[in-house]
Amino acid sequence: MNTPSLADVEAFLAVAGCNSFVLAARELGVAQSTVSRRISNLEARLGRQLVLRTTRKVALTDSGLTYASDLRDVMARLNSADTRLQSGLSKPEGVLRVTMPTSFGRTFVLPRIATLSTQYPDLRFEVDLSDRYVDLLDGEYDVAIRLASPAQSGVRYDKVASFGLALCASPAYFERNPAPKDLAELSAHACLAQRVYAPVISFPVTWRKKRTALQINPVISVNDSTSLRALALAGAGLAVLPLYLIEQDLKAGSLVNALPGLEFAQYEVFAAYLRHRRESEKVKVLLQALST
Repeated sequence: MNTPSLADVEAFLAVAGCNSFVLAARELGVAQSTVSRRISNLEARLGRQLVLRTTRKVALTDSGLTYASDLRDVMARLNSADTRLQSGLSKPEGVLRVTMPTSFGRTFVLPRIATLSTQYPDLRFEVDLSDRYVDLLDGEYDVAIRLASPAQSGVRYDKVASFGLALCASPAYFERNPAPKDLAELSAHACLAQRVYAPVISFPVTWRKKRTALQINPVISVNDSTSLRALALAGAGLAVLPLYLIEQDLKAGSLVNALPGLEFAQYEVFAAYLRHRRESEKVKVLLQALST
């Protein structure tokens, strides 16, 4: 029996991981017909059906499940052998395309990319600062920084940071308005918010040891946290802002906590990338930089 083609094996494992010829083709960067042909090559070589194809779904046969499990072990050993051989020899190079939320990207990610650019002169970066959602399966970007980790076949999410929120305003605002002493008093204040497509913005909070929701009906809404901070500094009202953005403002006293004792949930930040790029040196160095 001839040794199977590595391309055929990769196509089969991609389908096994995605349960979809369409998603497997996107992950591998080939046509769907190519994936189908490679699976057929394996089935013909083995004399066994590996994949059940219907108009509604794609699923592995019992033989396919066993074969996929064995192949994953083989591929893991192959990748491990490659890694050991290349250790100390490979270096990140080429172009790394990264998309990220605007304010978090400017504050947290860009300084680390600047350091990486100095450390690795053969590595170039193309950065998209935007709050739009980017589908990594489209192949436009290598890594996406996200404030959530929705399940998506073929995409891995690594937690790289977390941050809290604070309800704050400038001293100038409180010179004109008495500081609130309870959540119920917030409705009498001018509130600011980052724009979402809903009339009322809600945050899960803990107040006086009880879990509740902080609801804001903003008098001004903007589309990024940096602009929201500028409005708060200008005395326009109360705003819920990420602590990574206002830490120095709170220390300097240019912003103050509007309701001490009000606790917000922690938000996690993830680096998302296609699973087959996990061993990419340029992706590795970015993940390491973001995690330190």
